[in-house]
Amino acid sequence: MTVNELIDHGNELRALRQPEQALACYAQAFALDRKNPAAFNNYGNVLREVGDPEGAIPFLEYAVKLAPTYVTAQFNLAVANLLSGNLQRGWQLYESRWNYEHLAGTLPKFTQPQWHGEDLKGKTILVVGEQGHGDNVQFVRFIFNLHAAGATVKLQVTKPLIPLLNQSNLLSWVGGYNDDPGDFDYWVPIMSLPGRLGITLENLPKILGYLGAEAGRVAEWAKTLGAKKKIRVGFGWSGRRDSWLNGHKGMPFEYIIKLIKQHPEHEWINLQADATDEETAKLVAAGVQVYPGSTTNFADTAALMHHLDLVISVDTVTAHLAGALSKPVWIMLNNYAVDWRWLIDKNTTRWYPSAVLFRQDSMDNWDSVLTKLNQHLRLYKI
Repeated sequence: MTVNELIDHGNELRALRQPEQALACYAQAFALDRKNPAAFNNYGNVLREVGDPEGAIPFLEYAVKLAPTYVTAQFNLAVANLLSGNLQRGWQLYESRWNYEHLAGTLPKFTQPQWHGEDLKGKTILVVGEQGHGDNVQFVRFIFNLHAAGATVKLQVTKPLIPLLNQSNLLSWVGGYNDDPGDFDYWVPIMSLPGRLGITLENLPKILGYLGAEAGRVAEWAKTLGAKKKIRVGFGWSGRRDSWLNGHKGMPFEYIIKLIKQHPEHEWINLQADATDEETAKLVAAGVQVYPGSTTNFADTAALMHHLDLVISVDTVTAHLAGALSKPVWIMLNNYAVDWRWLIDKNTTRWYPSAVLFRQDSMDNWDSVLTKLNQHLRLYKI
């Protein structure tokens, strides 16, 4: 095979979830052409996906050295550094995201300057949300830092988050991406905040409950749920279903049904807003409480979570919201291509002190996660 054929074949093997074979193809490719940046990038990226970000970094750095404008390698190097825990370097490199794949060309264009650490006393700053709901829920915690620096803070986010976040007394305005925020002095993308604030693993604040549930909605859910007779467990098993990554981090539906049936001593409540009719019917048959149409935004979900004793979820906004509310949350994590924010081989996270991480023992091995969950559920008390 030629170098390009080896790289293409490696890409096919990666898509087929055969990372070791993919690595072999990329290694053959850069052995034939030691100046091929794609071979080094792809090798490093798959090393990161199989859980070796520190091993990946030299290959990705070399790919960037060979091709300094190679955005994919820049982005992969950022993720590898973040996953390895080197947040300071990772945040700096993560700015490459604005030239990478689906985010390319989406950086907002305001006449006001971006904020890069300037004095904020007496200034107004607009924080612009980005990417998924969970990213915004995770990073909105840094609004406190801006407020503490003397800024008036405005926030643009997706519409389902507005009712949840506009309760904050730290924000002077919350609106959608197409809403006019009015006057401001600086603006900043929300996921650029930790880098510009100098956040590392060592100084990342352990914040308990930086979001809250609205009292009126909490009261309405109390009526809907009725008197509690068992430990209440909310759950979600999937992220965005059209996402490539959800093929790794989403749990197949049959596993969550199996877990529920093994623990009839708990009251199970569905938090998966996009459950299909077929899935809903199976949940109801398993004794699950479902409330279709009752959670139309994240303020509703937060109010429902207020009444839960535990949330079990894969890596999606459900997990982030539970953590932000300081609700006990067990996060089920994939083994292959795990998201950088959960680091490697840890069962706790500094991002959410109330969270416990349940990791697959090997690729696609959800049985190993269920085994651990069963053990913990049998012992779980409130």
